[in-house]
Amino acid sequence: MPDTPIAQGSGSPPANEPRLESWGEIAFYLKRDIRTAQRWGKHFGLPVRRIKIGKQSQVYAYRSELDRWILERQPKPEAENVDSEDEPGISDDANETDVSPPPVQTVNGKNHFATLAPPKPTVWKWLATAAGLLAILGLAAFAIFPGPVSTRMSRTAKILLFVRPFTSLGPAVDDQQLFVEGLNQETIVQIGKLDPEHLGVFGPSTSKECMNCSLQKLRDSLAADYVLEGSVRLSDNRLRIDATLISTRDQNQVWANSYTGDQHDALKLQDAITADVAKEIAKALPIFQRRVNRGATRVDAEVYAAYSAGRVYWLDRDLRRSLVAYQKALTIDPNYAPALAGLAANYLLLGETPNDVMPPDEAIPKARHAAEQALTIDPTLADALCVLANISQGYDHKLPEAEQLFKKAIELDPSNVTAHEWYANYLIVTNRMAEAEAEIKRALEIDPSSPLLNTTYAELKYYRRDYDGVIAQAKKTLQDYPSFILAHFWLGSAYREKKMYPEAIEQFHLARQQSNDIPCMILAEGNALGLSGNKAAARKALAQLQAMSQSRYVPALYFAGIYEGLGERDQSFHWLEQAYHEGSDRLPYLGVDPVADPLRTDPRFQDLMKKVGLPTTVTTGIPSAKTVHPKSSE
Repeated sequence: MPDTPIAQGSGSPPANEPRLESWGEIAFYLKRDIRTAQRWGKHFGLPVRRIKIGKQSQVYAYRSELDRWILERQPKPEAENVDSEDEPGISDDANETDVSPPPVQTVNGKNHFATLAPPKPTVWKWLATAAGLLAILGLAAFAIFPGPVSTRMSRTAKILLFVRPFTSLGPAVDDQQLFVEGLNQETIVQIGKLDPEHLGVFGPSTSKECMNCSLQKLRDSLAADYVLEGSVRLSDNRLRIDATLISTRDQNQVWANSYTGDQHDALKLQDAITADVAKEIAKALPIFQRRVNRGATRVDAEVYAAYSAGRVYWLDRDLRRSLVAYQKALTIDPNYAPALAGLAANYLLLGETPNDVMPPDEAIPKARHAAEQALTIDPTLADALCVLANISQGYDHKLPEAEQLFKKAIELDPSNVTAHEWYANYLIVTNRMAEAEAEIKRALEIDPSSPLLNTTYAELKYYRRDYDGVIAQAKKTLQDYPSFILAHFWLGSAYREKKMYPEAIEQFHLARQQSNDIPCMILAEGNALGLSGNKAAARKALAQLQAMSQSRYVPALYFAGIYEGLGERDQSFHWLEQAYHEGSDRLPYLGVDPVADPLRTDPRFQDLMKKVGLPTTVTTGIPSAKTVHPKSSE
């Protein structure tokens, strides 16, 4: 097999040296995100190799070559306020992390495409100890805030906190990156739940994207009032976390503390320190008395650690690794409700467009069962409620029930970005576009740098027929995330509706390349090719889907889309009916989707919309001009 370098990884490979097998592992080793590692490979000669197998290829690298490249590029002293990673300087405290798999991964309106890479070993006990300590850190940091309202903000405004990913001072091992990532994610979640009405905590995507920003830039660009940052060290089974809270107004340290715990006694330590910190919070901010004193439940250290790792992978939408981690937690404790909720969310997304890893009739019962189990144990789990709401919307076609569940999830956890995003999708389906926009903006307030949320905003503009707005929003997202496949998808969709077919086909083709030809993107390109008049190429795409369906699940909806592009209306409706029987979660979107406008006056389409719980929206212009009020299920 040819060993083809794509940068400076030429020459004979180091003898008997293990390889880093993907962009994700390479980025892990460099302590940078995948996008940065890829940019360094393209522009700065990062020694990454590529092995070709037929038409497929895989990147890999050797640690020794990366180390040599780093040593040759030790940076000059940097100015204090340098915020960019465009130059490939490497410093000892560089701590940007991304545990995502290679860039074929992407997202749909609610999730990234699933990856099937096997899970790496994780530092379960490190995460267990840290999980107890970081909750304490979050509580302690908030305890010293000077009250529920910032002096420079209006009486109703929130205090805004940015959590900078902690610097790792521990062993230089790959799993340390997962450990530090877990600390950051859980810190954001823990603090975000304290009092969302008065405290806003920026979400994980923003934390990662802005991790190297100066205090002044965080204040200017995000209006952050405080920054929580620190370091983590693990040595001889002892874990030490040093944390500092800094005011962006005067850039002075407001509070600092160190926490040390025994690796094998994490939960006992957590209970003792949390109780002490809660007393201090109650003195300064009595509003937190009820929240803090709910009573801590004791959880096996390995269970909590496995759950924490599952959540890290989930937030990066590495669904297979997340699933395995949650299953590990549930193997030890089958009744650990948060892991059940995480398991449910993974199964849900594995059975949805555009992942299509499992057929809906296999994935959805598993998701429903796990979510219901979780809520039986803990009725306050917003994530489990979101799963059931999604199932009610996309599979049971009980729209009023779905809305009730989404609202309950948001009431229980107002800082839950997924709840806001998925509820916005519900509002899109029911043609309440102004409300959907407000919900997306609420999610963006929490995580403004999220490519998923920014792309969801473009998707909303698409359904509102604001195609120029879609183009502007998608291009803006692609400037920061050029490999974000869904941004290409919605950009192509806007071009298609403007009948700019060459531009649309170009975007869909890019999405096919970047996603390694997932069926959803073959559909998108095939439909556009048919509409453009290139029927031969459209039929070729159709044949590709038919061949794929022999070895994997391909939704019937995708065949319907290409047949509609070819102008074969009867065939299109045949496959739409099949999609209904399959339980396609995307059928309700056709009620507002411009791509379905030619079908709206057809009685078969009206019947289909009734089946999925929607009154027929019959317009030839802009369906969003009318509001769909789903009939009560009572």
